[in-house]
Amino acid sequence: MRKRLEHSGLPIYYDDQYVLHFEEGLTCKGSGTKEAENMRGLLYREENLDGKEVCYSFYRDIVFEKDRELFESRDYRYDITVIMPGDINGECKKTSGHFHGEIQGQTWTYPEIYEVLEGEITFLLQKTKDFERKDPVFESIRAVKVTAGQAIVIPPFCGHGSVNTGDGVGIFSNIAVVSCPLFYEPVKNRHGLSYYIVKEKGQVIYVKNSAYADLPGLEIAVPEEDGELGIIFGKPVYQEFVKAPEKFDYLRDPGKYVDRMEQMFKTA
Repeated sequence: MRKRLEHSGLPIYYDDQYVLHFEEGLTCKGSGTKEAENMRGLLYREENLDGKEVCYSFYRDIVFEKDRELFESRDYRYDITVIMPGDINGECKKTSGHFHGEIQGQTWTYPEIYEVLEGEITFLLQKTKDFERKDPVFESIRAVKVTAGQAIVIPPFCGHGSVNTGDGVGIFSNIAVVSCPLFYEPVKNRHGLSYYIVKEKGQVIYVKNSAYADLPGLEIAVPEEDGELGIIFGKPVYQEFVKAPEKFDYLRDPGKYVDRMEQMFKTA
């Protein structure tokens, strides 16, 4: 039996194996999976690891052909990631985590939009302007709990990863700049992001990654919407972009919007 991803606003369904299906002319350019073996070096505990266990799958460049020129003219792409239910040695399943590179000719790194379509995703954000240094100074560490129908904007300079902290599958979309450079090594070199998220007796627990020193306090937060940035809870981001693409120009030119992005979180 297949279930529709209602919060996407698109004709997308997933089956009992959490495989996505696209209908009514919606296209997907490619997909893949990330197994536990490929997550070595990023996990809380790696003993007795089942290397073939799927952590997450991803679907790239999802679009109606009538909208393709609009996305490509701005160098944007709409993707979906499916984080499987369950845990690996107690740690909630997650994505690898990465940082974004600088926008050419600017002093900012690229922002990105994430929209939760099913379940609950906790986005870990760790802000630093020198992530490529051996000992970067982190300005803030946030764990942002986002539920289906909500979306967040990742501000410049925030390394980030996605963790399925719900009880079932976690599915989210993103709108990102295609040419944005992605840096995975600064996360892998520290064996993951600054915190591991584990569950004990159904309770979410944040375990500090000992590879990080002198971190600021962890802020547990929830997202705030901002209609002027195209983020309105309950309104799918794909449709909001197609309806008013100029609202999303901050993805390529974030300067005057950075303070607003930082205000799109409130303490839980």
